[in-house]
Amino acid sequence: MSTELFGTDGIRSRAGEFPLNSHAVAAIGQAIGEKLNGKILVGQDTRMSSPWIFEFLKQGISRTSGIIQEAGVIPTPAIALLTKWLGYSGGVMISASHNPYEDNGIKVFASDGTKLSEEDEEEIEKRVSELLRSDKQHEHTDRVPDRQISAANSTGWGERYQEILISHFPQGAWLAGLRIVLDCANGAMSEIAPGLLRRLGAEITVTHASPNGTNINAACGAVHLESLTETMKSHSADFGVAFDGDGDRSLFVSGNGRLIDGDPVLLTMARRLRRTGQLNPAVVIGTLMTNFSLERMLSAEGIALTRVSVGDRFIFEEMSRSGAQLGGEPSGHIIFSDFRLSGDGLFTTLKLAEAIVSDRASLDDLTRDWAEAPQLLKNLRVKQKVPLETLPAIQEKMTEVNQELQGCGRLVVRYSGTEPLLRVMIESDDAARNDRLMAELLDTIRKAIG
Repeated sequence: MSTELFGTDGIRSRAGEFPLNSHAVAAIGQAIGEKLNGKILVGQDTRMSSPWIFEFLKQGISRTSGIIQEAGVIPTPAIALLTKWLGYSGGVMISASHNPYEDNGIKVFASDGTKLSEEDEEEIEKRVSELLRSDKQHEHTDRVPDRQISAANSTGWGERYQEILISHFPQGAWLAGLRIVLDCANGAMSEIAPGLLRRLGAEITVTHASPNGTNINAACGAVHLESLTETMKSHSADFGVAFDGDGDRSLFVSGNGRLIDGDPVLLTMARRLRRTGQLNPAVVIGTLMTNFSLERMLSAEGIALTRVSVGDRFIFEEMSRSGAQLGGEPSGHIIFSDFRLSGDGLFTTLKLAEAIVSDRASLDDLTRDWAEAPQLLKNLRVKQKVPLETLPAIQEKMTEVNQELQGCGRLVVRYSGTEPLLRVMIESDDAARNDRLMAELLDTIRKAIG
């Protein structure tokens, strides 16, 4: 039996259902304990199911030589950093990131703080299959017990995480006078982010920092940026930041109410690194979803953009391979060479604040010339995922579209990894052109595959 547990960002499903029911989680814990074989740092976000999953994960790990160190409620990037800096054999984060509270997940980190390789994940999947094979009842559904959750963390690991972040910036209250609005998504950043920014001297307004187990990401945070935008209208602030539930990404709103996603953040950071001679090689790592404007604006400054598949894991891998100092995606995962691990929403916030303070410029000033290229995305439901390279008519039309977009835009056609959908994205400097080319291409696709 193949469990097919791991997606692009760990294991994720509805809490209480396979593979996040009690029996399967215990088996996953045992497989992780056998693989990591030593002290394992385990954290969790603010979902009602997180403590429940922790107990069964702990039960499984206890069957091995693995020893759990409980980090409590803490952001995902903190687990990655602390695992590396304090010499743990591995780390585990219980979280489903930006998903609603009914979902949960398990992310596993190697001793160097990076996400496990695909080979290691396959090894764990194989072992979980072996452990579950003898029990035919493992796909049952467990009722997740109701539980009130707090972001309070008395373990001390949150403070250690803050100290690591602070060590990369000027000492003292260097954010004094900076006004920031925080939307903590009722998630893992709810206590740590406000505490750290106050410590550095910022004047902050905090919203959505009262988790109860069921309100994580609920109409707030990075997946619902309209909440932060509305709050900014009634507060005089230099900028606002919204985290997602586990704190590994952040999106911003400027003082003038402009939405600032990961692409203009990358542009700002690349320019700063280039100016100080630190962007070596002169390349930024993006993904298939990175807006064409970023590619064009970087190119004008002699900086290349390398695209990889969606997911900060693939960004990290390409940064390691190429030596690139900076990478990220529009969703707000930004990876800096300082840690070269995974996205960290709070670290990104500090980097952006540092740019504002040192350049004596507002976020609007830093991103004034940023303008997204018009983008059009269509999802076409399909009965089966026929390889596109076997369909000459589609290939011919795609070639034609690519020729017309050369130098001014791009085309991405790919099947969804989780749904029976063909995703078609056209992006260029002309919205009318996008509409015309999309209509022509979709007509060709429908005639070819139905």
